[in-house]
Amino acid sequence: MGCDNFRYKRILLKLSGEVLAGDKSFGIDFDAVAKISKEIVEVAQHGIQIAMVVGGGNIFRGSQAAAVGMDRPQADYMGMLATVINALALQDNLERLGLPTRVQTAVNMQEIAEPFIRRRALRHLEKGRVVIFAAGTGSPYFSTDTAASLRAAEVGADCLLKATKVEGIYDKDPMKYEDAKKLSFVTYLEALSKQLKIMDATAFSLCMENSIPIIVFDILQEGNLKRLLIDGEPIGTLVSARGGVVVMAVDRKILKDMRESMKKAVEHFKSEMVGIRAGRAHPALVENIKADYYGVPTPIKQMGTISIPEPRQILISLWDKTAIKAVEKAIQASQLGVMPQVDGENIRITLPELTKERRVELSRLVKKFAEEARIAIRNIRREVLDELRRQEKEGEISEDELKRLQQEVQDITDEYIEMVNKILEEKEKEILEG
Repeated sequence: MGCDNFRYKRILLKLSGEVLAGDKSFGIDFDAVAKISKEIVEVAQHGIQIAMVVGGGNIFRGSQAAAVGMDRPQADYMGMLATVINALALQDNLERLGLPTRVQTAVNMQEIAEPFIRRRALRHLEKGRVVIFAAGTGSPYFSTDTAASLRAAEVGADCLLKATKVEGIYDKDPMKYEDAKKLSFVTYLEALSKQLKIMDATAFSLCMENSIPIIVFDILQEGNLKRLLIDGEPIGTLVSARGGVVVMAVDRKILKDMRESMKKAVEHFKSEMVGIRAGRAHPALVENIKADYYGVPTPIKQMGTISIPEPRQILISLWDKTAIKAVEKAIQASQLGVMPQVDGENIRITLPELTKERRVELSRLVKKFAEEARIAIRNIRREVLDELRRQEKEGEISEDELKRLQQEVQDITDEYIEMVNKILEEKEKEILEG
C-alpha cells in the first residue's frame, strides 16, 4: 500500500529525550529506543516519509544548567551535543532493522553526520530514507520543539507529531487532578493563550503561521504510531486552526466509510466473476449459490461439501438429502448455464467445453458487471463529494480543505476503479484463453 492512501504522506516526528530514556530518569534506555525504532520502521514500510527531530533532555538540559548559573549559550550548545548522541543511537537501531537513514546536524560535525541542507534532506525523504535532524536550530535560546516546527516547515511536512509519555493535552495537569480530561482538539490560539506546556510559544506560532497541524500523543503505547498514521485512528490531541476537528472527523470517518463501501463494491464484483465459469471446475463456482432451505436462502457451501473429482466436474454432497431438489433448482436458475445431474444422494455438474461464441458472450457479460461496479464506486464518490460541499457551504471546512479532500476522494476512487479493471483483465484472459 502506497503512502497516497494515507492522510499524512510526509511527517515530522518530534521525540523528546525523556521518551528515549524510557523508564529511566537519565541516559538512553536502549529497549525503549528499539521499541520506538520498530514502530518507525513499520510506518516507513507503508511509504510514509519520515523526518525526525530529537531532544537531549535525557542527557543534558541547557535551560536547567543556565538556571543554576551556567552561561546560557554554553549550556545550550552542550544540550545540542546531547541531541546528536540520541540521533546516532536512533540511527543505529533503525539501520539494524534495515531502514536507511541520514543524520543531519545544525552544527557542523562532518565526521559523524551531514550538515543540514534542506534540498539534500528533501532528496533523502523522496528516496525513502528517514532523516534525523539533530543539534536543534544550531542557535542557543531555541528549544528542540522550535527546531521541530522549523524543520517541519522547511521540508513541507503534512503534520508534526509530538511524541510524549502522555496520551495528549489535558484541561489540567493529569498528575495532580484525577478529574483531568483529555482534549481531542485545541486551536493554535488556545494553545498559546492557555500557555500549554506541551510545546513552547515559538513552536506553536511557527506551526500556526505555516498551517502545520500538530498531534500530541503517547509514543510509548505500543502500536500508537501505526494506529495514528496507517489505521487513521483519532489518537492523542490535534492542535490546528478552527475547523480542524471537523476536518479530522471527515478524514477519519467519511473517508474511512467511503473506503469500506468501495471495498464492498469490489468484493461483490469479484464474487460475480468467480461465479462465471471459464471451462475449469472450482468450488467457488457454486459455493455461494443460494438454495431455498426451509424458507431461508442458504449458500450451498453451508449445506454440504463441494469437491472436484475431475478437472471439469463438480461434486456436491449434501448433509440433508431432502435439500437435493432445492439445490438442483438453484443451480439451474444461476448464471452457470449448466444442467446439474442428481447422482444418487449427490449432485454432479459437468462443465462443457466453451465454444468461441460462448467465450465472447461471457466476455461481454463480465464487462457489463465491471461497468456496474465502476458505477457503484462513482456513486459512492458522488455522495461523499456532496457531503463535503455541504460542509464547505455551511462553514464547517474551508475552501482549501475542501479542495484537498476532493483530491483525496478522487485518489481513493481511482484506486478502487483500478482494482475493478485488474479483476476484469484477469477474468477476460481466463475466459478467452482458458
